[in-house]
Amino acid sequence: MKLLLDTQIMLWWLLGDARLRQETRELMATTACLVSVGSVWEVAIKHRVGKLSVDPDTFRDQTLAAGAALLPIDDAHAIETGKLPGVHADPFDRLIIAQARIEGLVAVSADAVWSEYEVALRRP
Repeated sequence: MKLLLDTQIMLWWLLGDARLRQETRELMATTACLVSVGSVWEVAIKHRVGKLSVDPDTFRDQTLAAGAALLPIDDAHAIETGKLPGVHADPFDRLIIAQARIEGLVAVSADAVWSEYEVALRRP
């Protein structure tokens, strides 16, 4: 099993946020974890507009230092986003869900809407 971490989950992990249960922290520490390049892009945008204090370089570097690998975006991922139901419009969430589906990964997200997609999902 490999985990694909939502941007928020990776931020919680890096910041030691209490919303990430100990059980999930232990799973992440003992399981291969991936973070989408889309998450780096999301952090870059949110940092630029002042919604996030973490800059994208730090996010990427700390993600890699924590032992997670970056998952590149490819054409199959982009195409899959268009096949997802119109549950919500967040393009970063849709990309990460599409990547989890295409790559056969277990997505980790606190977003309640994700359970409405056909994706293997773990809650934090």
